Amino acid sequence: MNNKCINLKQKFNHKLVCKKTNKEINIKQCNNCIYKEYKKQISVSNKNWKKTFKNDGIKKKSAKLSKLERNRFSLFSNDTEHCIICGSTYQLTWHEIFEGRNRSNSMRYGLCLRICLSCHRLKQNDAVFNELWHKKGQAMFTKTYPDLDFNKIFMKNYL
Repeated sequence: MNNKCINLKQKFNHKLVCKKTNKEINIKQCNNCIYKEYKKQISVSNKNWKKTFKNDGIKKKSAKLSKLERNRFSLFSNDTEHCIICGSTYQLTWHEIFEGRNRSNSMRYGLCLRICLSCHRLKQNDAVFNELWHKKGQAMFTKTYPDLDFNKIFMKNYL
């Protein structure tokens, strides 16, 4: 019975290993390291166990969210090669109409706009622009998906 306890301690005894020196260290040594970089990942490893943590507390993207981001589309326009506001083709990005907790719902149901980076910076925090597109988004959603309830999915009525 003692052998099993010792094996479990060794198996679950996770230690920090410096990526630069490849030596076992404690967290104080890592904080004072000359190789430290901003938002550098710390690797915690053992023989059969590896996990990576970030110092900044930001969670890594899940595979599901990454897939949603890759497959974004827009119900408002089939042209994804031009900005919907100014018509530019330079530095295009996606703008989700509903942000925060509804960002993934916006991507899932095609409530996204293809706009250039300069228009995105100008319009992203513009209350009038956002209110207009929230109303257009809800109207387009109810037209495209008549069997789904907008209020249940997005938890708010914009019309």
